[in-house]
Amino acid sequence: MRALQHRAPVFLRVNLRKTSLAAAQAALRQDGIETVAHDLSKTALQVTDNARKIQNSTAYLSGLVELQDAASQAVTDLVPVRDGQRVLDYCSGGGGKALALAARARLQMFAHDADPRRMRDLPDRAKRAGVSVTITDNAAKTEPYDVILTDVPCSGSGSWRRDPQGKWALTAAKLTAVCTLQSAILDKVAPLLAVNGVLAYATCSMLRAENEAQVTGFLQRHSGWSSPVQRRFTPLHGADGFFVALLTREN
Repeated sequence: MRALQHRAPVFLRVNLRKTSLAAAQAALRQDGIETVAHDLSKTALQVTDNARKIQNSTAYLSGLVELQDAASQAVTDLVPVRDGQRVLDYCSGGGGKALALAARARLQMFAHDADPRRMRDLPDRAKRAGVSVTITDNAAKTEPYDVILTDVPCSGSGSWRRDPQGKWALTAAKLTAVCTLQSAILDKVAPLLAVNGVLAYATCSMLRAENEAQVTGFLQRHSGWSSPVQRRFTPLHGADGFFVALLTREN
């Protein structure tokens, strides 16, 4: 909680489809932007100087880097993808995780969000990054998927330093409502997954009710599933607080 009282670091994700970590750092340095590698992800750079120049830098405009928290990158690192798979980023928001997954393998990548306006600049960002992402308003049209990522709406308790009013806005009733929504999302997307597929559940929360308890509840409601991987990241790791669990469908 004390860590969340301080200013959030600025992180970049290096697009390994186009460049290397060292080459991206060199390109950023040409525009006066200094960075250091961060150990949460092999693609993560922490900006140490001139963060305000990023969005006008050559490295950013040419798709070598994207703004993305290091823990968010670590979450997508844990999602197993390989060439040729059909992958859905269901609660895509701005599409940062979809772009990160698409950079790791040659995928049939789909993105969906309840509010399509959040994805309005995703086509341009994907073009800049040299990847392909298909925006879908009905994810069921293109099922089944080998991998589904659900970075669900949550309390945001892992990133309150980016949204300080969030800690004051959260009430017991709002937490109950968001937990109900999270469960509903999991139940809705589960049938869209292929047998032996992987459903990744993620939040930027540090509350057990939104994390481990949701996984337990899902496994109780759905037979033939297991959760071989669960991982927590907190601001003590140097980035935002995140949780991710991999759920595997076995029949």
